[in-house]
Amino acid sequence: MLNKLKISVLLGLLGLVTMPAFAATAPDPGDYTGLPAGTDLALLYYNHVTADNLYQGGKKVSSDLGLTADIGIARFVHFTKWGDYLVDPQIVVPFGSQKVDLTGGKTSGLGDVIFGGTLWTKADLANGEHLGWSVFVTAPTGDDKNKGFAVSDNRWKVELAAGYIKRIAPKWSVDLIPQVEFYDDDRKTGTKRDPMFRGFAHLRYHLSDAAHVAISYRHALGAKETLNGTQVAKAMNDNAVLLTGAMFLDKNWRVQLQVAQDLNVENGPKTTTLAAQLLFAY
Repeated sequence: MLNKLKISVLLGLLGLVTMPAFAATAPDPGDYTGLPAGTDLALLYYNHVTADNLYQGGKKVSSDLGLTADIGIARFVHFTKWGDYLVDPQIVVPFGSQKVDLTGGKTSGLGDVIFGGTLWTKADLANGEHLGWSVFVTAPTGDDKNKGFAVSDNRWKVELAAGYIKRIAPKWSVDLIPQVEFYDDDRKTGTKRDPMFRGFAHLRYHLSDAAHVAISYRHALGAKETLNGTQVAKAMNDNAVLLTGAMFLDKNWRVQLQVAQDLNVENGPKTTTLAAQLLFAY
């Protein structure tokens, strides 16, 4: 199958996995909860991602991709006041390793550093209602650029997002998060990428004040790529379902487990993700 695909196109398709599946700022259920000013969070994520099927234009072009990625993310968050508003400046550092059996390619190292945060215009812990507005900037600092590495993309990115949480019943909450991401031209190839639009919907059931389970839906659109006016990667139109469980072990430590499965993929790998998160609040 490899002789039917240009390596540049294949790497472009692999690069698409960074956007919906590996995005380090992808919101988990409850992420838009505005915590009291003075709260600090240290989070460590682990994602094990696999994919055998690769799609281009909605058609399967390989069933033996053999993509395996082990991605970690270190994230540090500080809640504070900015005038009358609650904000949470933060920094996100991804890292990991990835191999693709189809090409024999292996990549590893640090990913692109992300910095930004959220400003809340509503943060009502007592009634379970929150509305936050986020800006994240990704700097092209990662290793193994232009090799399809999931956490390293050779361009600047700016993400704008909003998150709304509403307690709809004593034990049920809904999270709705629209996002848009804008891209600089690739610093090596000059490839242009259209904005990507992504949306998340989380339905959470609160087992207690310290634990919840959730089912989620993710949809991503856009991110068509062109080089000198010629299309090199078609736009995305992908969706996925996620299952999440999270529980505080005590007042400081929380663990979270998650599984995500792509349902339909227009361009790129069709991934399965097993994820874990460890949170320390202090």
